[in-house]
Amino acid sequence: MDKFNSDGVMNHISNKISHKLNEIGIMFRIFSRTKERHSLEKKLNSSSDYGISKKLQDLIGIRVVLYFNDDIDTVRNIISSIYSERSTDVSIDEHTKDEFKAVRYNIVYNIDPDNIKRLNLGSESSRIDTTFELQIRTIFSEGWHEVEHDLRYKCNDDWKGFDSHSRRLNGVYASLETSEWTMIKIFDELAYSHYKNQEWPAMFRQKFRLRFTDSNIDDDLNSIFKDTDLAKRFFRLDRQKILLKMCEYEFYYPVTISNLIYFCNLIEINDSRILELTPSILIEDINSSATENMSV
Repeated sequence: MDKFNSDGVMNHISNKISHKLNEIGIMFRIFSRTKERHSLEKKLNSSSDYGISKKLQDLIGIRVVLYFNDDIDTVRNIISSIYSERSTDVSIDEHTKDEFKAVRYNIVYNIDPDNIKRLNLGSESSRIDTTFELQIRTIFSEGWHEVEHDLRYKCNDDWKGFDSHSRRLNGVYASLETSEWTMIKIFDELAYSHYKNQEWPAMFRQKFRLRFTDSNIDDDLNSIFKDTDLAKRFFRLDRQKILLKMCEYEFYYPVTISNLIYFCNLIEINDSRILELTPSILIEDINSSATENMSV
């Protein structure tokens, strides 16, 4: 079997995804791995179909673990803006109203051309695809999945005849999923309380839940928010929409509350008082990106 440069390609992909998510302040952790040679050979030898009707797609695996489950679709959209998604190879389990169960959120992406050359699959290109597999999870579900994978999935015989124990383990997952949504509700309610108390920095911190490099507001901006109707418009902004817009407009400025306010004002609010305080370079970049998007 040829020697691949899978570690180098994996690191490049992982760093690129991390950079994109860090630009807009998403709270996440990222993990990556390449299949070890013995594991790769075992999987390729497990089916004669490899090289005939299918190819192995997870030589490289990337896992993005999020703090909040309402970021899952947002992060998928962001990563799909920098890598080409294999729409026929998406494995996303649907939630049902009648049961709680662990769900997969796995997506296969094409590796970019430069990294395909670096990967150097050689004679194995007929059996190994030029793709990587992405898993998106939350921190709560990550812990459960790790325990379940090592102590139930890999030890399936240990659980035969003990269905009640399996149900109880699934019940732990159900409680974690409920806790995730409860946690977001708590942050939303806290943001609303700060909004009612006119505590603007706290409102933005709890509403947007980002890694702010500076979580205060410039004094001039803070005084403008004495206009409570304006503050209400900011409070009602759609968080997911703003994050996707930050990605679309390639927001690369420090993730501060003031910069977030300037950005939101430019694309959604259009308040002249805030516009006067907005750095000219930010205005120019947003206008330039808007023009480019219209021409595409």
